[in-house]
Amino acid sequence: MNIVRFSSAVALALAITACSEDDESTPASTAAANQPAGGRGGSAGGTAAAAAGRGGAPATASGGASAEAPDDDIDLEPGDDDDDTSGASNGGAASADGDAGAGPSPVADAGSGADGDTLDDGTMTFFVTSTGMGDGGNLGGLEGADAFCEQLAVAQSADFARRTWHAYLSTSTVNAIDRIGAGPWRNADGVIVANSSAQLHDPANVAAGGPLDATWAINDLTIPLDETGAQVPAGGAGGVQHDILTGTLLDGTVVTNETCLDWTSNADDPNISARVGHSNRTGLAGQRQLWNDVHTVGCSQAGMRNVTQGGGRGSFYCFAVITGE
Repeated sequence: MNIVRFSSAVALALAITACSEDDESTPASTAAANQPAGGRGGSAGGTAAAAAGRGGAPATASGGASAEAPDDDIDLEPGDDDDDTSGASNGGAASADGDAGAGPSPVADAGSGADGDTLDDGTMTFFVTSTGMGDGGNLGGLEGADAFCEQLAVAQSADFARRTWHAYLSTSTVNAIDRIGAGPWRNADGVIVANSSAQLHDPANVAAGGPLDATWAINDLTIPLDETGAQVPAGGAGGVQHDILTGTLLDGTVVTNETCLDWTSNADDPNISARVGHSNRTGLAGQRQLWNDVHTVGCSQAGMRNVTQGGGRGSFYCFAVITGE
């Protein structure tokens, strides 16, 4: 009986010892396999994968540092030209398609600008209108008269649309001398009419021998041509039509109350009139030899006091603005 008990006790002790040794001999590789990939060591895995999930480049296996800095150039408007497609990192050169790739601004043509082509190139820049506007002194103001000048010029050549055309007319607020530029100006034949505004408005032009004689001599009908190149009738079969509406004094400034109410009236009224010049710079004995300032006429088209009564047709001068710049 005692032998049996002893044998059982020994067997129990051996069994307990064997179980204890099994618990302490678990392989280290099994423990490692239960750790998260990458762990705290920064090897390729955990941290690198997290970085990649935020949009960064894959980390190196040595410590999780990025091999290339993240591209944080966010395209807020898909389809525009701001996308960074060059592969350069932040601080690198801009993409050829980026904002720096915009083309140069257009360059304006030489001699053009707000006032059109203002250079003298030998073409027509002065004429007498071949007809009036048909409503006496009502020209639609300066705007209407200017438009009529352009209309007649462009009817001769579309090229004249590049010019800015102004009627030589003064109003209560504008002087004709300030509307035409500096010169020179040429007629339809390309001949110089005047070299400068000073030559046109010199006080000595009131009689023969003034500076304007050099280019626009008294009674020379070949200079003040209309837009077609025709002479303005000054006698003979064509009658006398040399009265040209100006509303202007010799010096280029306005004649008070002689502008048909700033070129808006066709009234047959003795209190409303227009100052005229003579295109041929001549007239009755004792009259001044001026192209812009000789006498007055009425403002109606066909009334007792009208724009034709002194020998005219309601014509006016047209100048292209010439500054030489």
